[in-house]
Amino acid sequence: MTNICLPMPTSEEARAAFGSDFNPDKTLNGAIALAATGDLAGPAVALMTAVFACAAADARLREAMIVRTAVRLNCTYALHASTRIALNSGLSKTELDALTADGPVTGIDPDIVLIGGMADDIADRATLGEDLLEASIERWGVDNAESDFHAELVQSREPL
Repeated sequence: MTNICLPMPTSEEARAAFGSDFNPDKTLNGAIALAATGDLAGPAVALMTAVFACAAADARLREAMIVRTAVRLNCTYALHASTRIALNSGLSKTELDALTADGPVTGIDPDIVLIGGMADDIADRATLGEDLLEASIERWGVDNAESDFHAELVQSREPL
């Protein structure tokens, strides 16, 4: 696998992406790095805001998704930054090892195995296969939690 290192956007580039309220002293480097995505920066930050602010999102599963996605997309910075957060959110060292291993996630909590499969599918195909969607609906259902998450996502979304 080839590691690609990109320079962090300048404060001016970040301000152009995020607006005049951008404060480099109070913004995490991971968010600043999103400025390099151009017009995708705003929607990406809106999604992150909704996910992290949503009371219905289980912190342990959220961090499992973040870690596995960072592994699959070879985002070294995101993986490094998220490892401690994942452990603090309740993931065990064994679960973290399974999430960061090559190959499919196996041998741990079935919910985390499912989350790992979903992260793999999204990272590999930029979509979620019907089998994984059905498995997640079967496991977690479609209830008010999804509606709350969707409402928070829509509410936090910046106009395009």
